[in-house]
This record gives sequence, C-alpha cells and structure tokens, in this order.
Amino acid sequence: MDEFTAFVLFGGLVVIGIFLAIGKWYPGSGAEQVDWRLTRSPEVEAELELDDVDQMIEAQNRRRRASGRTEITEDDVRAQVAADERWRDELKRRAREGGGPPAAPPPADS
Repeated sequence: MDEFTAFVLFGGLVVIGIFLAIGKWYPGSGAEQVDWRLTRSPEVEAELELDDVDQMIEAQNRRRRASGRTEITEDDVRAQVAADERWRDELKRRAREGGGPPAAPPPADS
C-alpha cells in the first residue's frame, strides 16, 4: 500500500471517529441541536386518526349504498382485519412447518 492510500484511509477513519465521538459525548440530542419540536401533540394525532377512520368508513359506505350493498361498521372492519391476521398467521405457521399450499384467504364482506 502506498503512502497516499494509507493517508486517505487513516484520514477517513479519523473523521469517522470524530463524528462518532461527537455523537456519543456531545450533550443533548440531535433534535435539540436543530430545535425540532413536534408539530402536533400525540392527543391531536390520535383524534385525527380516529377522524380519518370514520371518514374512510363513511366513504366506503357511500359507495356501498350506491351499488346496493349493505353498509359496514367499524366493528365489521375490525372483524375482517382479525380474520385476515388469523389467515396470515396460519400461512406463517405453515411456511415454518413446511406445510402444503396456503388455503384461500377469508372472504371479504361483499
């Protein structure tokens, strides 16, 4: 290895070491250094998530009404998610055990 290559490698290691040392021993966090704050509180985020879910279910129900199908509720959605998770867990179990082909997914509410 020639001198230039050794110098570049050593210099790179020194720079990386300096950055790692700054990250480890400098007081405060990166968020404090750039004065980063949450834009919304966790409570507001939770409210917005609940509103989003209600809006999505209402939009689906509008389409279902327009096509003559029955409306769904949040409980219906939760039941479908639980059925999908059970099916996915069964697929994982079969894959671990080297089982046969997967069974069909649970039927979606039509």
